[in-house]
Amino acid sequence: MAEIKLYFLDPPYTFKIHSYAAPQLDEVFNILEKYGTCSASIMDSLLVLKTSFAEAEGNVDKTRRVMKDIAGVINGLNRMK
Repeated sequence: MAEIKLYFLDPPYTFKIHSYAAPQLDEVFNILEKYGTCSASIMDSLLVLKTSFAEAEGNVDKTRRVMKDIAGVINGLNRMK
């Protein structure tokens, strides 16, 4: 999860960023499903951002902004533990 957070905090500028980041975002949800218990508000935030991420496909700048927002939520998740 920490590696994903670091990648999302400073995403590279590439036109394929969405296709590179999508599997990592899926992995965040897989990790939370297997190991994590997080508050409903954090899960709601992640779900909203997952939707925003999907809508950002094709827009590199928007994808990067959403990735940074996701990293912020993951950072909050780490503070809970």
